[in-house]
Amino acid sequence: MLSSKNTFSSREGYLISNPYYSIYDTNDWLWILGENKLSSEHVIGEKEVIIQRFDGANFFTLKIPDTFNKKIKEGHFFRHKKNGLYLKLYYKVARAALFFINTETLTIDIVEEYNTLNEKYIISEEYYVNDKTRLILTSKDKFYSAELQGLSLKFIDSISFETPIAEPFLAQVRTTDEFSIVKLLFEKEGCFLDKDGKITQKITKNDFIDKQGTHFFPNRIHNVFKVKESFYYYFDAYKNVFKYEKQENKFVEIPNTSANYEINKFLNFDKDYKKAFLEDVVGDYEFFKFYSFNNFETELITKVKIKNFSKKSYKEFGKDLIVLNGNRLESYSFNKSKIKTFLKGRSIRTVKNLKGSKYIVATDSEGVYIIDVKKNTEKKIQFLLDHKEIAINFSRDIYVEKDNTIIINDSHNLYTLDSDYNVIKERSTKIIGEEIIKLKDTIFTADQRGKVFKYSIKGKTYTKIANTDAIVIKEFATDGRKIFATTSDGVFEYENGTFNTYEFENEKSDNLLSITYEEEYGVLVSTKLGKIYKYDLKNKKLNLFYEDELNASIVGMVADNNNNLWLNTYAGIVSVNPSTKKVVRFTRQEGVYELEGNRFSTYKDAKGNILMGSYKGLSFFDPENLVETSIEVQPKFTSISFFDVEENRWKVHSSPSFLKNVKKITLPSLYQRFSATVSVYGEIDAKEIRYRYRLLDEENNLEWFTSFSGNEILFANLAAGAYTLQIEALSASKSKIGERLELKVVSEVVFYKRWGFMLLFIIVALGIVVYVFYQYRLKQKLFSKNEIALNEARIKSAMMLEIHHRIKNNLQIVSGLLGLQMVHSTNEELKLKLQDSQGRIESIAGIHNVLYNSDNQNSISVKNNVENIITYYKTLFPIEVTYTLNIEDVVLNMDKATPFALLLNELINNSNKHAFTKIKKPQIHVNFKKNGDKYTFEYFDNGNFTKDEEKKESMGMRIIGMMNTQLKGNMNIEEVKGFKLTLHF
Repeated sequence: MLSSKNTFSSREGYLISNPYYSIYDTNDWLWILGENKLSSEHVIGEKEVIIQRFDGANFFTLKIPDTFNKKIKEGHFFRHKKNGLYLKLYYKVARAALFFINTETLTIDIVEEYNTLNEKYIISEEYYVNDKTRLILTSKDKFYSAELQGLSLKFIDSISFETPIAEPFLAQVRTTDEFSIVKLLFEKEGCFLDKDGKITQKITKNDFIDKQGTHFFPNRIHNVFKVKESFYYYFDAYKNVFKYEKQENKFVEIPNTSANYEINKFLNFDKDYKKAFLEDVVGDYEFFKFYSFNNFETELITKVKIKNFSKKSYKEFGKDLIVLNGNRLESYSFNKSKIKTFLKGRSIRTVKNLKGSKYIVATDSEGVYIIDVKKNTEKKIQFLLDHKEIAINFSRDIYVEKDNTIIINDSHNLYTLDSDYNVIKERSTKIIGEEIIKLKDTIFTADQRGKVFKYSIKGKTYTKIANTDAIVIKEFATDGRKIFATTSDGVFEYENGTFNTYEFENEKSDNLLSITYEEEYGVLVSTKLGKIYKYDLKNKKLNLFYEDELNASIVGMVADNNNNLWLNTYAGIVSVNPSTKKVVRFTRQEGVYELEGNRFSTYKDAKGNILMGSYKGLSFFDPENLVETSIEVQPKFTSISFFDVEENRWKVHSSPSFLKNVKKITLPSLYQRFSATVSVYGEIDAKEIRYRYRLLDEENNLEWFTSFSGNEILFANLAAGAYTLQIEALSASKSKIGERLELKVVSEVVFYKRWGFMLLFIIVALGIVVYVFYQYRLKQKLFSKNEIALNEARIKSAMMLEIHHRIKNNLQIVSGLLGLQMVHSTNEELKLKLQDSQGRIESIAGIHNVLYNSDNQNSISVKNNVENIITYYKTLFPIEVTYTLNIEDVVLNMDKATPFALLLNELINNSNKHAFTKIKKPQIHVNFKKNGDKYTFEYFDNGNFTKDEEKKESMGMRIIGMMNTQLKGNMNIEEVKGFKLTLHF
């Protein structure tokens, strides 16, 4: 039974437009490999390939590992034992590469032992034996058996072909508990492997015997399955199955086993061989069919119509299905329901048992049917009056008499039918009204516009009950002595020709809906707002008995053989145990086809089976078997996002290892916000779940908030303190599912509000005041001792020192502001540009720092300046570069020192960024010497610098050219075994 279907696209975060493959890991996450819709939407040519993980409601994107500019054409996953997947990527012009994914930590590593295999290995195919991941590889002359263990590849065995084969493509490996069969796709070569991966023998035609005793070599092995401890196969075009005879080690055709071969031959089985699926292509679509399998017999469980060429996967065979087609992910859930549905799509009004498993069912406007709940059949009744077919619709009740005649009505007639559904004219009559009820020999009818009538079956008289013109009956009930009814004026009560109506203070008459009599409970009255009252016959009062938590209208009530009350509501079928107060709601998840019930259509037969009608079908179930399904599900965090201080960035934590172990998160004072996503795992549709959550602190308990599946839970601008996030999952009936989730959240105090900071601030302020006062007193004493004014040269020197100092400080402030901007920016391109600018500013600031700390404020030491720049870049880049300096002890004046520093800054920056990506031991050489009144500067590195003539000249090279112009120099650049620049100025 299909219990639910959900569709996801880019609106819900599914970003893949061309899926390659999908698979579930052992944590119940779906992994999808394919082309990124955002990169291919408006682009012709190369597409970005990404991985997405899906928790049933939310999507999380992972980048694929570095492919070193190799173009991917396809790829797929295959499983490892617990907590691992393998990713195999196929390139356009290179050999396939294999990667291992740790599904707990989300790390992806290269399987070097596979990727560096000798080129003689051409094809590989994975298969599984228990929890082992095995590989079959081929070269031009051999089969090879191997096993994957994490990042290692272990060869087990090999066997030669009869003759070399240029393209040894592999067919699908067929595996059993005891052995596996491997063969080439287009050649008569194959072998058997035992469960340890050892090759036991080659396949020969002597291993296969048809019913005529002819030996043959199979071209195609369709499938393998198990029946009564024996394994069976379908080969080639044979219709009969072949049994594997273990003693003889032969495959022998079994005569007279061709029944159902059209289905069985193409089935894909689960590991227990009790269920299977089949893909049946019809035009542009295919039917994905699930079967149960027992002793060669198949029974169709359900089928799903999907587009051709869709990618499919499932978590648990027969319970779910994922279909991927373009930017569309469809999630199907299946449940084995104990509720049968008949007459789907038809509005049901009344039902009665005929004999055994047969029931007569009346619909609103589509006639009357006979259903057989055992044979699962439905047949419309053909009613005949004077040998002419008539239509009977809008029946409100049906009565099966002892003589096997049937009394049924429509809006204007009361019919008596014989066993062949012919109208017995002399026992039929015209009536007014649709509502009917039978009490002994009398049938009461009521018109929806008012008036109540009674018809004597024996006397064949039809009369109006006096003074009932204003009585508008909604529904009748009887205890065998009195007639009761819900009306627009209250409860109607009739006995022996007299009646009364009663209104109530605690419920409006207009809200009254259904009414029934149960021996255990008496007269029960339901309302539009989901309440049930017991009607007190003595005091003429309504006493509240039950209130539906969803306030759903209750249109029918019946007690089972254990006196549990079953309710037909507008929100599914509800079971109420009055003694234990236990309430269970059954919805689509449990097999209820239509949630909105229909009046007059609730019925219990003599065996205790219950039937309940709706606007779109009739539900049939045995309440003894329909117990609350024990579904083991548990909500879990699927992501927690907050600012990670260690990595200095906002980070989405979605790895299972983090989520399983995290108990507390700490929010830094400048980023006091966090978010989380939650999903459920188990036999339940994640989209059907809603969540309630709240954030508790030490003083206050916030009220519960509601969130729907797929929505993010977000808290921002939290005050400093300790909090507890609580999350509960709720079913469609608001029942709690699984255990409550809790997460401790600590929001740190803003640094300037801490007592320690405030005390330090006061101490520093006092220190500054004392220091200023001390300096003032000192200067006063010096001034008094030195009455000679400072000469003009010293004043100028002091001013120059102050200028250099202030310039250096201002430049460092600008550098610091750029650094802050980098921290808060999420634009990687902007960060790189800000970093470049920061380096240039640091170079200029370094010159002023050297001038400030020297005795000569007009010139600068080249050696000191170069060493300062190199020290800065050693801290900026993590690359371990060896610097070789050959610099004469010369000085440059300010108009040459500044452009020279900027030029050197750009050279070192470019080398670190672009030259050393594939260099194991990067080196930079700097030479500087003076030749008379000229200078020679040489710079070279051993990097892999390449100049792309088509690309626009970079900012760094433009700055180098500008500085050369400012220096009025002669510059030459060489690109032999690295990069070399020579400058004469």
